[in-house]
Amino acid sequence: MPVTGNVEVTYSKRSKRWKLILTGLIVLLLVTVIVCLNIGYASIPFNEILAVLASKIPGLNSLVPANSFPETTQAIILDIRLPRVLAGVIIGAALATGGALYQGVFKNPMADPSVLGVSAGASVGAGLGLLFGAGLSLLGFPIVPTTAFIAALATVFLVYNIARVGTRVPEMTLLLTGIAVTIFLSAIYQVMQVLAPNSKLHTSVVWLIGGISNVSWGDLYSIFPFIFVGIFISFFFARDLNMMALGEDTAQHLGVNTERSKKILLSIGAMITAAAVSISGLIGFVGLMIPHIARLAIGPDHRILIPASVITGSIYLSICDAIARIATGANELPVGAITALAGGPFFIFLLRRRKLSYRM
Repeated sequence: MPVTGNVEVTYSKRSKRWKLILTGLIVLLLVTVIVCLNIGYASIPFNEILAVLASKIPGLNSLVPANSFPETTQAIILDIRLPRVLAGVIIGAALATGGALYQGVFKNPMADPSVLGVSAGASVGAGLGLLFGAGLSLLGFPIVPTTAFIAALATVFLVYNIARVGTRVPEMTLLLTGIAVTIFLSAIYQVMQVLAPNSKLHTSVVWLIGGISNVSWGDLYSIFPFIFVGIFISFFFARDLNMMALGEDTAQHLGVNTERSKKILLSIGAMITAAAVSISGLIGFVGLMIPHIARLAIGPDHRILIPASVITGSIYLSICDAIARIATGANELPVGAITALAGGPFFIFLLRRRKLSYRM
């Protein structure tokens, strides 16, 4: 068989496998959403959950019999549980995508957006909003998420410009600059915590842990455009990330403008992460774990790695939030505590793997 024929057969098999993987993940995500809607203090049958959802979908609402569910059930599903579950889906997708992009840019499986100060910048922005403007709005949005979002983006651009050497931004310099700025901003946030009144100190602590229990439809509407656009654009840079994995010089010879691609990818990762943490607080380890697990399962090709990370991140954070709701009975845990409990051992596992690889 000619070489061209072999390439076509290989690509066809790979394409079918990718479609099967993504289809399976999408089905698993839908099942996860339905199951998570069933979890809570009020026991609601699955048939009523499906009826409530179908009643709001054009084309399916006519199939739902009248009085097939109580009004209280509709209120619980649509006003309380569904915004929270969708927040897990959207925020999980954003954090996982940000991690996949940053790991691809830095060619390091231990990288995520927090290394460039996104989380630390968001913390300072949120702290300023809590201290000086709690209850106010900015540009029509709640003050705390807005200041967190603006501060996170400003931090990334600050780090990038400090690390720039001429027209290039060396990856190691960027990482070290990000670490230094993160430490500095963390110190500022700690000072703000000390100065904060007791009533606002608790809120700032909850922000650091991360949670989505109080997310509203308005919060989702405010972040969804940024996250959707960012994830959509990232798909078009899968080829660039694949080329950059071969080395910057090789990528440039293959026609990739590596500096331009890095700027865009780092900005996208910062934007979607900042949008996510602006309403949820600092939910750790999702951007570290999910892309790495996806890479181990399906390989390093970003054409499948990015969409797989998006869906897997949604599934993972939704499950973690469901566990947080029922783990301790009446007192809910913040979802950030669950991801930290899972992420800590995983991070140690990654460190050990890298340590063993250096010995070999």
